Order: sequence, then C-alpha cells, then structure tokens
Amino acid sequence: MVTPRVKRSLLTLALLAVACTSSPPRVAPPPLETLERTVGVGDGPIVVMLHGYSSAPEHFLGLADRTDLPAGTLLVLPRAPDRIPGVDHGTMWWPLPDDLQRITHERLEGMDVARERVSALLDHLARAHPGRPIVLGGFSQGAMVSLDLALHDDRPLAGLALLSGTFVDEPDTVALLDRRHGQRVYVSHGTSDDVLRYEDDAALVEAMRAHQLDVRFTSFPGGHVVTPEVSTELAGFVTRCASAR
Repeated sequence: MVTPRVKRSLLTLALLAVACTSSPPRVAPPPLETLERTVGVGDGPIVVMLHGYSSAPEHFLGLADRTDLPAGTLLVLPRAPDRIPGVDHGTMWWPLPDDLQRITHERLEGMDVARERVSALLDHLARAHPGRPIVLGGFSQGAMVSLDLALHDDRPLAGLALLSGTFVDEPDTVALLDRRHGQRVYVSHGTSDDVLRYEDDAALVEAMRAHQLDVRFTSFPGGHVVTPEVSTELAGFVTRCASAR
C-alpha cells in the first residue's frame, strides 16, 4: 500500500527528474544593428543587403545614390554581429574555416544562428512595412547567408541577389532548391576571383536552374568585387522584382 507520504516523495522525485532533464528556455539573440536609407519618395520595395566577411554595411551605401532604383526603395543594411578575433575593423556572420572549400561541402558552426538573426530582421520589416516586397541579397559571406535563409525559410521573397557567393553545404542546398521553384535570382561573379572560386558559383547557378529557379547569371573579368556594371544590373533586377508583384 502506498501512503500519502510516499506518494508525495514519488511526485517530488518525478518533478526533480523533469527539472534536471529539461533544457533551459532559449534566449533570442539581440536584434541586428542596421543602416537604413530611403531612395526618393514613394512606397517602393525593401532591399536588404548583407555585407561580406570583415566588411561593413557602409560599403553598400552607394546604392542610396542611385536614381535607377524604384521610387521609395528602402535600403536596409544590417551589420554582421560578431567581431573577428585579431581584426580591428569589420565583422562576420560566422567564422570562416582556413580551407574555404569546406563551405561548399559541409554545414559550419554559426550558419544557423546567422540565418535566424536575419530571419528575425525580415520578420520585423514585414510587420513594420506590410505588403512591401522584399529583395534579399548580399556579397560574399552575405550572399551565403542570404541563400541559406531563402532555402530554410518559406517567406516570399520578390528577389534574391547573390554577389560573388558560393555553393553552401551543397548536399543540403540541392535537397532544398525545389522549395524556391520560380524564385527570381540575380548572381554575379568574377572569373578571376581568388577568394571564392568562380567554378563553385557557376555550379550553384546550374543547380538552381535545374530546379527551375529563374536565374540571371553575370560573369565578369575580375576578382572578388562588385563592379559598377553589377551595381547597375542589381538596380535593374530590383526594379523588375518590384514591378512583378
């Protein structure tokens, strides 16, 4: 026979066991710092551009001076949150490995957290500006984060701009590409890029096209840069994406 005292003891032990095995509640990361500029007057699209490793959002501010973006385009330029050890300037979205080819073949620590932080920013923008189309993109590591988010997040994107990026975690990427069937994508890459291989980005473009993404791919004779021609094409891409809604 189980007495009331024994029942209380068993209940206490059960509660202690649950407390010991339960994970602590997850704390959301702080919001990203952003630079924001509005181009002209109107209610144009929102363009979120993520800078590269060891760079800064200020490098995209030249877009605010363009007159060929839709009137009222809102530029949102987030700053990557993590400092780079031993580097006095610039920040990163997640640590890069010594061998950059690892990015193509495996999922690296920090990728998921970076994606969640940018996703939270897009949630905020969607609430603050309901109904406005969003074009997401970035340069180099910023392009990697943009692609990763697009494939793991179901939110509609008017466009995806990947400047000098690369295949990220190729097996996972290929498995998820069908989720973005018909997605408008702009890709640019220099054929002499000595940071991220042109061939890997070209392979990504081929895979996206095979899965019926609507990709425009611009290659240029240059390195790991954004050329004036790419900036002009990016503005045209944003205009087409905004007018297609």
